[in-house]
Amino acid sequence: MTRKDEALERLINLTFAFLDAEQNGGRRLLTAAWVRDNVAGYADRSEDASRRMFNRDLAVLRAAGVPVEIVANPDDPGQTGYRLQSEEYSLPEVSFTPSEATVLALAGDMGLGRRLAAFAQSGWTKLAAAGASRQLGTVPVVSMLNDTEHLGPQTLDTILGACRNRRRIRFTYSRSPVDEAVTRSMDPWGLVSHRDRLYIVGHDVDRDAVRSFRITRISDIRESGPATHPNPGGVDLQDLVARSLRRGHDVVDVRFRTAPGCAGELTRAAEVLEDGIHVLRNVERDWFIRTAAAHAPQVVVTEPEDIRSAVIETLSRVAAGHATENGDTHE
Repeated sequence: MTRKDEALERLINLTFAFLDAEQNGGRRLLTAAWVRDNVAGYADRSEDASRRMFNRDLAVLRAAGVPVEIVANPDDPGQTGYRLQSEEYSLPEVSFTPSEATVLALAGDMGLGRRLAAFAQSGWTKLAAAGASRQLGTVPVVSMLNDTEHLGPQTLDTILGACRNRRRIRFTYSRSPVDEAVTRSMDPWGLVSHRDRLYIVGHDVDRDAVRSFRITRISDIRESGPATHPNPGGVDLQDLVARSLRRGHDVVDVRFRTAPGCAGELTRAAEVLEDGIHVLRNVERDWFIRTAAAHAPQVVVTEPEDIRSAVIETLSRVAAGHATENGDTHE
């Protein structure tokens, strides 16, 4: 290690010592003697040499903008005390709106899937340095096996840019895999994660009404001009998606049993009755069927009967497909 590297490492160690002292209620002040005994880079020197080095390093830190002040030491009047002026050194707390936090959570989740890894890592590194917390408790849960896997960084950039700059977008939309694709126009307001599905919400130009589209059913997204109905602000996009699904009769109330500790994504939001039955209300029908089937046989649906039958049918279809792939067929 060169002398320049040693000096830089020593300055970093000293800075962290001041930060630690500020956060440690039992020791607010540092002294030259304490630094010599406890901070790497100052030991193995005489007391005078260590003190001179400490004074030089203090001057460097102050020149770099670290506000260290000299104060009287009430515990030892013979030793000068030094402390960090935290009110002049700390950055203000970083906060996000629910929409901003959702986008960051989505980006971080896709980064784990290696689609937006560079964006997620560099972005969170900068935010963490500014004091941001990654514990986004108000953000809808986003799991790895969901619609974010279908959202590439270029598409995300186009959508967010259109929302931010009040631009209209056009895209190809298919209501289902068997329906004919059509071109739709929208003034986008934001992205919403709901029940592990991702929706784009905004003003549907073709229907002249607020609509939401599942991200996996649209493609070829591009800007097409200025928006005439941008986000008016103060609108709960999460509630818009939930109400849109209810209007389409895609939500149901279900009751099910499950083994202890299983199917957390179902039980976390469920009400538990006295007989051990879990109740989920206003849950998206297709999402519940897929999730319950994925956790079978630990999850057993008790009602309604059509949901129970749909889960059984899903499992039977998967089993039949698996048997066919392995050549297990019978005449």
